[in-house]
This record gives sequence, structure tokens and C-alpha cells, in this order.
Amino acid sequence: MDRTDDEQLQQIKDWWRRNGGSILLGLTGALLILAGWWGYGTWQERGAQQAAAAYAEFLQASQAGDAQAAEQAGQRVLDDHGGSGYADMTALRMARIQAEIGEYRRAAETLGWLIDNAEHSAMAELARLRQARVLGEEDAEEALAVLEGSVSAGFAAAFAELRGDLLRELGRYDEAVEAYQEALDQDGLGGQARELVRLKLQSVEGEA
Repeated sequence: MDRTDDEQLQQIKDWWRRNGGSILLGLTGALLILAGWWGYGTWQERGAQQAAAAYAEFLQASQAGDAQAAEQAGQRVLDDHGGSGYADMTALRMARIQAEIGEYRRAAETLGWLIDNAEHSAMAELARLRQARVLGEEDAEEALAVLEGSVSAGFAAAFAELRGDLLRELGRYDEAVEAYQEALDQDGLGGQARELVRLKLQSVEGEA
């Protein structure tokens, strides 16, 4: 090895002595970041599998017709996997089961959880609509309160129709007429649904 090679080797040694520590530190940090991302991905995948298994258990209980077991399994989904997409589907189905056996208050509470925790506004509005329906089985005034406030165009007709139903039940026929007319004025109401609202309007107009 000639003098030039010796000098180059010494330069490399000097450079490594000055910079080697920071390079190793940077590599270690990068490896830790990669390990963290891998661990997070594994954790997410495991959580999704557990949520799917819990939802499958709930479906099995609900399809078997065991309301108590279905509610217990459904509550586990909401408690342990509330941030998953399975929770929204579970809450809707569990509330329906509760309503079918006459547990309207519990159904309203389940739908209240969905209103507060739904990932998408459309799901929250659907939960509001169903909550008003189940509450209307016992207290039309309370159900009307749930329907107050703004609502997207996609649900405006359904909200107005249900408001008309509740107002008619309370004997507030003039207000029911207005609600049914509001439903008919919505573009999203069509076909048989529109005809049904028209019949309701004609009927309540005779009572007003």
C-alpha cells in the first residue's frame, strides 16, 4: 500500500471517529421507528380480529333468538371494540332486539350510545331517527324532542314524517299537517313512501 492509500485510510478512520457515533444513533432510531410501526400494525390487526370475533359471537346469539345472551355479547362489542365498525352495526341490531321485546328505554340508551360514538354523521342521524321511534312507543313528547335540530337532506323526509306521526298521536293535528307536508316537499321521498305520507296527510286533514 503506497503513501496515498495510507493517507486515504487515515482520512476514513478520522471521519468515522468524528461521525460514526451520530450515524449509529440515527440507524438505531430508524430501526426503533420501524419496529414501532410494525408493532402498531400487528396490534391493529389483532384488535380487528378480536372485534370481528366478538361481533360474530353477538350475531350467533341474536340469530339464535336469545335476547339476553345477544345483549350481553353486544355490550361486550360496544365496551371492548367501540372504535371499530362492528360497534355501529352491533348497536343498531341490539337496539332492534331490545325494542322487539318491549325494552324501549334500553333500546333508546343503546341508540344514544351510537349517536354519541358513530364515526359518520349519517349513522348518527339514523340512530336519532330510530331513537325517536322507540321513545315514541312510550312518550311522544320526548320522542319529538329527539327530532329537534338540524338534519341532513337525506333524512329530512323521514324526520318530518315521524314528527307528523307523533304530533297526530298527541292530537296536534294542524302541526301534523305541516309536518307531513314538509315530508312531501323533500326530494328524497319517492314511490310508495311518498304515497303513504300523502295518505297520512289526507287522513289528518280530516281530523284537523
